[in-house]
Amino acid sequence: MEQNKVLTVTDLSVYYGQICAIKKVDLEVYKGEMVALIGSNGAGKSTLINTIIGLQKASTGKITFEGEDITRLSSEKIIASGVSVVPEGRGMLATMTVLENLQLGAYHRKDDYTKELNKVFERFPILGERKNQKAGTLSGGEQQMLAISRAIMGNPKMILLDEPSLALSPAYVDKIFKILVELKNEGLTIVLSEQNARKALQYSDRGYVLDLGEVALSGASEQLIKNPAVISAYLGG
Repeated sequence: MEQNKVLTVTDLSVYYGQICAIKKVDLEVYKGEMVALIGSNGAGKSTLINTIIGLQKASTGKITFEGEDITRLSSEKIIASGVSVVPEGRGMLATMTVLENLQLGAYHRKDDYTKELNKVFERFPILGERKNQKAGTLSGGEQQMLAISRAIMGNPKMILLDEPSLALSPAYVDKIFKILVELKNEGLTIVLSEQNARKALQYSDRGYVLDLGEVALSGASEQLIKNPAVISAYLGG
């Protein structure tokens, strides 16, 4: 399975001044997996996502994507290498239209992205109907659909999602996770940071539990969801 490893994080530490936000984290993600990062608010999940995508610089350690060292690369180069991100809060450009947001997702591509655009509108007919509408006028769930669609417009090999269920209705939370499973089944590798531990573990293949910037537990999601420590701390048991 080693040859199918897409992402490797080795001995990663990240400091904000004197504060250690991530401490000696090791993580592996294989092709076609959905891997969940769970933990309480402030556990380091967003910092880890931001460091992988290059928005936050690693203090020590190494990040490789498809065998290439991306630790010190700019976000633009990391995105061009095949990684997309759906940031916390969705990162919508509210005054731009749905179509313009989608086109922005494909900005680094040199090829024709019409096929991906048509596929987005096929998967999310509401986005096709509202393609000329300003993104800021969409509902929260529709904006999250747009954010995910914008990420896949770049034809990535892996997407990182930061709190995709944040501020969504329960119905939309289920809808978003089912979309992610569809994308995974189509071959996309997915890493998601999620405070809704139950949903994250229900839909993912494997999980890492972060606590105060360290990996406290990791393993198959079906095992983590039965773990007494996880139940007590994150599942309301």
